Amino acid sequence: MPRGHHLIYFPPQVPSSELLPDGCDELHSPGQPYNRRMWAGGSVRFFGDGGPLLNGQRAVCVEGIREVNIKGKEGEEKIFVGIERRVATVDEHESDDAVRSRVWTQSEEEQGASMVIERRNLVFMRDRTSKEIEAAKSGADTPPRRIMKIPATAELSQTIIPSKSLLFRYSALTFNAHAIHLDRDYARNVEGYNDLLVHGPLTLTIMLSTFQKHAATLGQVVSSIEYRNLAPLLVEHKMKVCAARKSNGSTGSWDIWVEDNDGGLAAKGTIKTVPVEPDQGIVS
Repeated sequence: MPRGHHLIYFPPQVPSSELLPDGCDELHSPGQPYNRRMWAGGSVRFFGDGGPLLNGQRAVCVEGIREVNIKGKEGEEKIFVGIERRVATVDEHESDDAVRSRVWTQSEEEQGASMVIERRNLVFMRDRTSKEIEAAKSGADTPPRRIMKIPATAELSQTIIPSKSLLFRYSALTFNAHAIHLDRDYARNVEGYNDLLVHGPLTLTIMLSTFQKHAATLGQVVSSIEYRNLAPLLVEHKMKVCAARKSNGSTGSWDIWVEDNDGGLAAKGTIKTVPVEPDQGIVS
């Protein structure tokens, strides 16, 4: 399985009648008044072949909430929910309890029987008022961009323009009906964005896919990524994926970042790689 492709497997099977007004499911939602959500970042660790082989073998995903934090002053709180997903193979007649005890561990640092361990950090926020929506669309409430240190010269650089059809297809593949990716009027008039937003996990998929192609030329494969989404990426706007070896000289550690259409930092992270084993193929 190519790095990052695990994101399209095991989506929650929630009937349309049970979706929230914005198209999201309520499985991880803290409830009213925290109706808005964003994918803030996370991490992924790959073990062995990096995921189940795509040969018809059975696989399972065990999911749980590792952490919940409330941040911000009263009336402006944000709720951060840390979700962990573990992907592993499963025997034909293995019971649910047996799978859980084999795959899920008390500590998120332990591998257990997992082939992929993903941490998703979601943030839930209150609805914006009409004034806040207008201010957001005009840019009046946008704080100055923080100056963040990034490598001066990228060893890898690739520019992508995410289209509306790409956002639709990714939404379909991931069973994600969140309206900020599909409904331009909703994104503008309810959430206050200038256009449709690129999915947080799509940004992750693009980072992994772009970098793994480069790593393959070096005989390396991605073993982990930690990342943060810092600013929205908009449909039909340029996004540039960049990477450079860390300045500490480590051969298997890379800085990776995404610049938006204006050259601002939209996402950043750290990737670690390991040499490809002799009997391990590289799937980009």
